Amino acid sequence: MRPVINAFIVILVIGLILAGLTYANYRFSAENPGGNDFLARWMGARYWLVNGISPYDEQVSLASQQIIYGHPADPSIGEDKNHFVYPLTSMIFFGPFGLLDYVPARAIWMTVLELSLIGLAVVSIRLADWKPSAAKVALLLLFSLLWYHSARSIILGQFAALNAFLIALSLLLIYRNQDFIGGLLVSVSLVKPQMSIFFVLYVLIWAISVRRREILLGVLSGVIIQFGVTLALMPDWPLQWIRQVLDYPSYTNTGSPLSVIANAVPGIRQPVILFLNTVFLGYMAIEWFISWKKNVNQFIWTAMLTLVITNMVAFRTATTNYLSFMPVLFYIFAVWEKRWGGIGRFFVTVSLFVLAVGLWILFLFTVQGNLEQPIMYLPVPFICLLGLWWVRWYAIKPPRLMIDDLSDR
Repeated sequence: MRPVINAFIVILVIGLILAGLTYANYRFSAENPGGNDFLARWMGARYWLVNGISPYDEQVSLASQQIIYGHPADPSIGEDKNHFVYPLTSMIFFGPFGLLDYVPARAIWMTVLELSLIGLAVVSIRLADWKPSAAKVALLLLFSLLWYHSARSIILGQFAALNAFLIALSLLLIYRNQDFIGGLLVSVSLVKPQMSIFFVLYVLIWAISVRRREILLGVLSGVIIQFGVTLALMPDWPLQWIRQVLDYPSYTNTGSPLSVIANAVPGIRQPVILFLNTVFLGYMAIEWFISWKKNVNQFIWTAMLTLVITNMVAFRTATTNYLSFMPVLFYIFAVWEKRWGGIGRFFVTVSLFVLAVGLWILFLFTVQGNLEQPIMYLPVPFICLLGLWWVRWYAIKPPRLMIDDLSDR
């Protein structure tokens, strides 16, 4: 009887906490109109489920623009068209919210994102086999909610927080040999393909190389179910979606971190971006080749590298997508502490402070109006890339030079 009472108390406490958090989010949503990223997705879900109108229809985008700007968007002055711009498979997540009025829907969505960020931190710690102190865990959870990329995701209502959690959880499940469920989650991460397209491809390639068929079955089953159901409901949605995706460059100025670098030399921008993308994608392909038939430790490191490079070369990324780097950062921090003990713990604490405070300072010194500037796209991807190179030799055992790995082929 005692365990039942304890379980009831725990459930009650958790329920009260969630209710209080959602109420606070409701008050924030009612008093602070916004959440524009979520608004466009909510509008698409609502028009489709309630009115039977395609979420990719122009009137859906216009409805969002009227709420945000009070008039149709003018891309010439930097106004976003707020297309739905997600594959219809995203209705797995957005559909239920489209049945609610906007303010309560946004409040509950913010709660989902906040829980996703906490879950992301917990999963990232476990994925790294990290055993920080209780005080450090509390610091990491606080960091996961308040650093620039998390706070921006919550305020805008960006799906990236939930997708980053799905990606990290899929890696943890694969790491622990829960292959089918891990593969299913990998397939679901395609709801936001610019975050995960290369990651999904790499998971499939590595699974084939080590003959982990359950991963393949999970990924392929998830893709077939998602696309089968949505195509049955709206057969032409992929074409409608692609039209909106192709329209993206007409009203967005920032593409990827590499395009930000190329923009510094506008006269030769195109050859520079082509060169940089070729170098980074080529390097990623080499690491994929090196990890062929290698153990799960090499897989995890290469998967994290893939997440970083995906965001560096993406046709269009966003700083909220950098939440998929949280497992990368925690992975790097865990190696520091395991390798260097007290000195490593000191540098982890300093790094958390710099990331938590420094990014906000950079934003505040560069923001124009309420628009973040391209400089915000640069720090974290390169920090993660350098960090992964730094710990590669300790994270993958036995440590070997890349040239040695290639010579074995």
